[in-house]
Amino acid sequence: MVQELKTKAGRTLVGLTGTFGSGKSTAARFFEPLGAEVLDADRIAHEALLEGSAVYPALTKRFPEALGTGGMDRVKLAACVFSDGEARKELESIIHPYVFQRLAAEIAEADARVIVLEIPLLFETGFDRSCDVCVVVQAPQDIIEKRLAERGFGPEEIRRRQKAQMSPEEKLKRAAYVIDNSGDLEGVRKQVEKIWKTLNNASKGDVSHYA
Repeated sequence: MVQELKTKAGRTLVGLTGTFGSGKSTAARFFEPLGAEVLDADRIAHEALLEGSAVYPALTKRFPEALGTGGMDRVKLAACVFSDGEARKELESIIHPYVFQRLAAEIAEADARVIVLEIPLLFETGFDRSCDVCVVVQAPQDIIEKRLAERGFGPEEIRRRQKAQMSPEEKLKRAAYVIDNSGDLEGVRKQVEKIWKTLNNASKGDVSHYA
């Protein structure tokens, strides 16, 4: 579990998550033109895999078989951890504190009133405890598989990655807002705009405005 993130008074932290392939990044990018600052935990996690990162020595020691040119090979690393629960936990024990520290620093430097944290394992890591409101992106499994297949993911790989996450049903129970990403981009944009309007009309930290 991570520590609680801190932010300045008057800021709203929005945790954005969803099942692997649900379209978190698609939804996140629609917040930016509205005035939010989006911080991507996946981007930070990927930077952690590069040679020279603070956690790179620990990664190379634990996963030498996943070494690549200039950093850890993400495909090889995924093969190691998504087929071995213990290995995945060890990877997370290295990566998650690093992501937390980087997110905390970026939040402190952010100027926007609303900061959207795009975090795949928002609830699993406890990052949600730091957020004023949580948003879950969802899509039907067949649509998810079709979209991910276009990105080169096979059915078995998709299932392994999804199995490593909290179930979609449990995530939905914890969401203040749900974005349906089963249709077109315009539909996602309109849902984000509706959420944005509510966020701007609500006082920070008053969860009753969000439910």
